Amino acid sequence: MESYGCTLNKGEADEIRRVLASKGWLLTEDHREADLAVIATCIVVESTERRMFRRVKELTHVPRLIITGCLPTGLPEAARAAAPLATFVPPGDVQTFIDLVETVGPSVANAVKPEGYAIVPLAKGCSGDCSYCITRLARGGLKSRSSGQIIDSVSSLSRSGPLEIRLTSQDNAVYGADTGGDLVTLLRDICAVDADFRLRIGMMNPGSALRLGHGLVEAFRDRRVFRFAHLPVQSGSDRLLAEMNRDYSVDDFERVVDRLRSGLPDLTLSTDIIAGYPSETESDHESNLELIRRVRPDIVNVTRFSPRPRTRAASAGPRVVGWMTKERSRELTRLRFELALARNERLVGSRFRALATERGKGLSTILRTDAYKQVVVQRTLPLRRYYDVAITAATPTYLLGERVEDG
Repeated sequence: MESYGCTLNKGEADEIRRVLASKGWLLTEDHREADLAVIATCIVVESTERRMFRRVKELTHVPRLIITGCLPTGLPEAARAAAPLATFVPPGDVQTFIDLVETVGPSVANAVKPEGYAIVPLAKGCSGDCSYCITRLARGGLKSRSSGQIIDSVSSLSRSGPLEIRLTSQDNAVYGADTGGDLVTLLRDICAVDADFRLRIGMMNPGSALRLGHGLVEAFRDRRVFRFAHLPVQSGSDRLLAEMNRDYSVDDFERVVDRLRSGLPDLTLSTDIIAGYPSETESDHESNLELIRRVRPDIVNVTRFSPRPRTRAASAGPRVVGWMTKERSRELTRLRFELALARNERLVGSRFRALATERGKGLSTILRTDAYKQVVVQRTLPLRRYYDVAITAATPTYLLGERVEDG
């Protein structure tokens, strides 16, 4: 079982893994031993697409290969040509797996337990129509899950003690727009569950988040919601935002950031920037840099523009030459690291109560503060427990800490 790309894809893959376990399948890490291989694919950029095709071809020797994720629906003809004997399942279609995969033995579902975090998808598809995005073409329009199904998942996952639960979709802020619900109400209902967990709210497009109003701030104030927001602005140029067919302006983005920070002063802010979008000028690039300097996000994910098949941006122009896109990407990344390091260094000497969520490199453990700051402790700690940590050093992407022993 392999999954690539976004958190939503990984969350859907986890659900598939649980279905397979319930039917008696045992997981192997070595594809050469497998009777069944499932690969949840990503084609968000061209380099990832090439990697997916290479991996699919490497797995064609497995007696039974199922390909899901965005490849089967985003590039169906190329997918069939690469693996003509494989079975293709649309992204997020867990019911097809239930119908498709036979039971091979007693249920081993209890063996599939989350370690320090779990992923709960809120919806499939998207209500947007961004000019550059192949993911919407692959996943279709918005189809929200019922709040009851989501709440049941949260309740079940948190039975064994505290953990991080990542709520994810292509745009969490439009959850329920197709069913009469909304994200704020969903968060209130989840937080009514009598269990210990920490919610990380995944990506919200700025226009959608702005329309949720101050209720979003109130939802984030619950102690079980990490004070973390991922608001992908994509460009600091209103002209390019219009070209991208985003439904907000730069001012809208800054308004929603100001609203969240006013109510949540220690908010960790993550955003995305596309470097080298078609017709991007030097002035547009400067607007990207100036926006980052003004807003000072904790995290900036910089992506070089990659034309995707069947999207309007693939034929847009004029195209920014490759060397210039790389240089602009590097400049954005240098600024991002400079600002992030300065923010993180201010936390050296602080103490936090943090939840252990993941294994790090070597013997280290990754913990998360209430503001979702990543703290690396150079020792192996049991996951799904809280620890007091003292921050001893900082990097642009994480904090280094030591456990403060009781007493």
